[in-house]
Amino acid sequence: MDGHQKGRVLLVDDEPLIQKLISTLLVSAGYVVQTAVDGLDGLGKLRAELPDLIISDLNMDRMSGREFLDVVRKRFPQIPVIVTTAEFANEMPSGVTADAYYYKGGLPLQPLLETISELTNKPPLRTGLPLIDNGPAQAKWDGDGQYLIECKDCLRVFSFPHTPDVVRDEKWTICIHCGNLVRFLMAAQVERV
Repeated sequence: MDGHQKGRVLLVDDEPLIQKLISTLLVSAGYVVQTAVDGLDGLGKLRAELPDLIISDLNMDRMSGREFLDVVRKRFPQIPVIVTTAEFANEMPSGVTADAYYYKGGLPLQPLLETISELTNKPPLRTGLPLIDNGPAQAKWDGDGQYLIECKDCLRVFSFPHTPDVVRDEKWTICIHCGNLVRFLMAAQVERV
């Protein structure tokens, strides 16, 4: 980073006014800001470049902030996360594993800037990065004419029907949730391995 840039922030929020307000504040404070409209969009941005910090709303369509945060904690535990919401005023919502919490219901933005500065200058200590499993996913037969696959990007399960050409060897499909290309093996092949 040069002397003017303080770090890269991914801002995930589905409210355009909040996105603009927080982005403008962060850019004027020297941060590089990338925005996403929901958790799935945020995962797409993470594929391109990892930020120094993530700010995520909890309530969004397609993929909520809670689900997005679960994926981030499993895949990128080293990235500090601030959650924002207008629903809880005084404390972090229960069951949320974020490093900080900001109530976006009318509080001044200066405390948010201070928290961002603290987390980017001295990120929380965490155990090492998880091992990356680059192997193919395992398609499992559900007994009702469908195969189930868990996408290694968004960690969501999706299904597709059995077709005669889906046998043996490694195959590819597109995750219906995040659009990621998913490499998979059929259950019969998995048992042979």
